[in-house]
Amino acid sequence: MSKVALITGASRGIGKTISHYFAQQGYSLILLSLNKENLTRTKSELALLYTSCNIKTVSVDFNKPNEVESTLTSIITSYKNIDVLVNSAGILKAGNINLTLTELSELININLLSTITVCNLVANKMKQQGFGEIYNIGSTAGLEPVPKIAAYSATKSAIVSYSQSLYHELLPFGIKVCCLCPSVVNTDMTNDGRINNNLKIETQDLTKALDFIRGLSASAAVSMLSIRCKVIDLEK
Repeated sequence: MSKVALITGASRGIGKTISHYFAQQGYSLILLSLNKENLTRTKSELALLYTSCNIKTVSVDFNKPNEVESTLTSIITSYKNIDVLVNSAGILKAGNINLTLTELSELININLLSTITVCNLVANKMKQQGFGEIYNIGSTAGLEPVPKIAAYSATKSAIVSYSQSLYHELLPFGIKVCCLCPSVVNTDMTNDGRINNNLKIETQDLTKALDFIRGLSASAAVSMLSIRCKVIDLEK
């Protein structure tokens, strides 16, 4: 039986690239995203490249944490083991004091509440298994203040803190937890024209980081990894 990787935000950007990574590693995939069309397209691409890969796609709205909870509960009971969880679902909204309550709620629901909900459910299953890997996609914006995206930064800061706590909580159960914190990554979410796409972090840099972390000896651990973008740091 092949190992199973559950990946949220899997239909585009970082999540899609990480889906390719785990398919190449021989994992069966459970891919979650809101956009059914993009999910179908991603599944077709993966099936064409990795013919033996078992792929399940699930459309779920991460702006509705209760829906996420019920969907994940159903998925978890359908699988004997979940070997890897990658939480990549997320949105970016510029603004701080000017954000409406609706916009703020969407940021918190998707980036924080639904992500933690997925983590909690899968972490409990992994504790029962006695093994597993959890990778949350944070951001350098969660490590230091970024005024123009203050609310987004706050959600990512919370994910970084949560991941650090989860690392210590799950360590005795043989479960790896790492929060990957990239700066500006070349995806459609950051394609606002302010920075040349060629100067941004590539999505493949995230899979290279995963490969590094997963290749360490059994005695080594990385609970958080910051991936800087040089052009951003040069602006400071």
